[in-house]
Amino acid sequence: MRFSRAVWVVVLAGCGGGTGGASAPSPEEDRPLQADFEEVYRVGGIAAEGWDAFTEIADLDFDAGGRLYIRDEAASSTRIVVVDGAGGLVAEFGRRGDGPGELRDVGHMVARPGGGVVIVDNGHRAYLLFGPDGSFERAVRFAIRGASETAAAEAVRSAREGETLFLTRRPDARFSNGQVSVEAGDRTIYRMSLADADEADADEADDAAAATPFAEGWEAQPEREVTMEAADPSDMFAAVGDAFMGFVPDLVFDVLPGGGVAYSDSSAYAIKIQPAPGAPVRVVGRPLHPEPVTESLRERARARMLETVEASVTGQVNGQSFDDLPPDLRAQVAAMVEEMTAGIRDAAANAGFMPEVPIVRDLRTTWEGTIWVQRWGSDPLAQIEAQAAPSGGGPEGEAAAAGWIDVLSPEGEYMGTLSLEETLMPDAFGPDGLVAFVETDEFDVPTIVLKRLPATIPLETGSPATGAGGAR
Repeated sequence: MRFSRAVWVVVLAGCGGGTGGASAPSPEEDRPLQADFEEVYRVGGIAAEGWDAFTEIADLDFDAGGRLYIRDEAASSTRIVVVDGAGGLVAEFGRRGDGPGELRDVGHMVARPGGGVVIVDNGHRAYLLFGPDGSFERAVRFAIRGASETAAAEAVRSAREGETLFLTRRPDARFSNGQVSVEAGDRTIYRMSLADADEADADEADDAAAATPFAEGWEAQPEREVTMEAADPSDMFAAVGDAFMGFVPDLVFDVLPGGGVAYSDSSAYAIKIQPAPGAPVRVVGRPLHPEPVTESLRERARARMLETVEASVTGQVNGQSFDDLPPDLRAQVAAMVEEMTAGIRDAAANAGFMPEVPIVRDLRTTWEGTIWVQRWGSDPLAQIEAQAAPSGGGPEGEAAAAGWIDVLSPEGEYMGTLSLEETLMPDAFGPDGLVAFVETDEFDVPTIVLKRLPATIPLETGSPATGAGGAR
């Protein structure tokens, strides 16, 4: 039986799988950049009635030609919409099913640089490759050399050139046939070459085409795989044990031109650049220092954890109210969920903490190789809310708008800072300075807005940066 996502997110966030971090206030040496983006087009919104009537935007990505690929989720259906550089419809596709080219359980969508998309389908356990017109080309079976395949992908990025994916794996907790299984602590960035992969029509994937380790992120807690007998799902907390930890830094990454990656894996402001597997890692950053975790902060964080746990108890299973369940099942399910929630409360009340509050919240890169580093705001408890948020989306309102985005050159030189009060991190970066944002209205109806970076925000070293002022 599957339970409300609100319960499972708290479990996995405690394993270090949630968004993490908070930073000290912006330093006086920040050089402000102006967020005067040029709008190119917008699609969607409350008035849309045709192909651009979106429900929930799950993924956005660009190909090298500037086409935007949109993954829209509605109930149990997934559709992919392809939009050209003027906002016109190129293709619309996606059909649920078990056959070739049909979608079963989509986890991610990324664009192929030459056109088309890769769908990471957890139901098929395969990467599904489609052309820009929506035509299905082939499927490649999931395979990770030297790792279990049970855990789903946490983040997936498509290389700017060729047919290559980079991915990380999320923590995994399962209850089945009287056994609890917990898998956590894998902080590896894997590389998967789709060009070398066989189609998913064989019994097993070709090991030569399996995803292989590309970069190893620092892990505060050891990687673990635990399987134990259990009477009910609440016993998973015995398997998780001391894995509940606050202020664990996220592993965040993005791709670089030429096939490398940039990533952050620690509490410090230390961006690591890995050009190739086994190559020396170059570290760049700024002289910002993490805030220490004091006893007072630990107590406040535990209280916030418990508040968020209580708010996450929805009284539903898979979107269905307990009251709508058959009477003989209602009490059983309610008791089981209450036992799990009690276990979460206990784990949160006794959670441990890292010694420092991480600085980096997110990291993205442009097609030209510029690195955008998002820092958390000055309230450390925003990280606690983000870890335990039922949707996995993190804090909203003032907490979401607090913080900054630093722009670093491909060489790691600091070029300037944007305030999150003026612009959020783009949801997708495209070629020639294109960026895409998702905006939602008071009814949560999404609008996709395509913009272009102004000349005041550098694309690379030597680009104009006349908006970069002095100290603030």
